[in-house]
Amino acid sequence: MSSVTNQRHSAGNSPAWVPSREALPALLNARGLLGIGVEVGVKQGLFSEHLLTHWLGRQLISIDPWAEDDAVAYVDIANVPQPQHEAYFAETRERLAPFGSRSSIWRMTSAEGTAQVEDATLDFAYIDARHDFASVMEDCALWLPKMRPGGILAGHDYIDGEFPAGVFGVKSAVDKFFAERGIQVHHTLFDRPWLSWLTVIPPAD
Repeated sequence: MSSVTNQRHSAGNSPAWVPSREALPALLNARGLLGIGVEVGVKQGLFSEHLLTHWLGRQLISIDPWAEDDAVAYVDIANVPQPQHEAYFAETRERLAPFGSRSSIWRMTSAEGTAQVEDATLDFAYIDARHDFASVMEDCALWLPKMRPGGILAGHDYIDGEFPAGVFGVKSAVDKFFAERGIQVHHTLFDRPWLSWLTVIPPAD
């Protein structure tokens, strides 16, 4: 088998060959991660809908507080006035309703969500919540214990800097957090600058 063929063969189940976050369901399916998954940071429910449409898993939990924060404390395009959050929440409920019991919407913070999930039970979690360094570090620390060995912990906006969309420290936080634990970080290939990061949870010590 040629190296090119080898690469194509591995693309279906290797985090190193995921072209964009839209291909995440195919990765999960190929690796047999078909139990419970979580998306943190849902907004209008578009990516939750994509996951539920293409992922063959049992249940997706979509977590978001849909709550306005102080504009100085949270510099991000997602920090919209509360009436807009209410509209996003209603849109999400309508969008995900056709998936029935496969979809569970939790209106709460990331920390509140982890308190409702048992350790080592999730097949995947996708973090697309607050983008500042400290918040990303906190989310990684909160969700890592919830992952089962072999599961995928991933997230959006693998980038640092100040942009019209807000202040981002995702890449620095993710790289630091997982380097300290000896876990390799992969990222998607073709959706720059808003790459997604992906990690595979190793067996417990």
